[in-house]
Amino acid sequence: MMRSNGGFTLVELMVALAVFAVVAVTVFTRSSDTLSQLASLEERLVAHWIAENELATLRMSRLATDEPMATGTESHRVAMADREWQVSVSVDETANPSLRRIEVDVEKLDSDGVPGRPEHLVGFVGRY
Repeated sequence: MMRSNGGFTLVELMVALAVFAVVAVTVFTRSSDTLSQLASLEERLVAHWIAENELATLRMSRLATDEPMATGTESHRVAMADREWQVSVSVDETANPSLRRIEVDVEKLDSDGVPGRPEHLVGFVGRY
């Protein structure tokens, strides 16, 4: 009776290779999804920073005057993180005449100047 030398059979190697291929495809797919989510999170974070900056600028502008803030909507473009962003600021009255409700919408502009998914921030600015 002969003993084998302890190597793997061709079937065992093919099964191991198939398992490795399935795992490799799964890892590659998940890493691609993770990179996509990371890019989306970065975009949302920068848009939120821009919205926070707009709100802080409005609050700082109130330090020089006691006049109530004018209501209305204005839009402008901002460059941040090597990208162009469209910013819309809407100022509305509240029940308190010394308080204004501010809505800031920030959208990333693609290469054609078309806005993407918006980031929305609501804040309040007092008269004093």
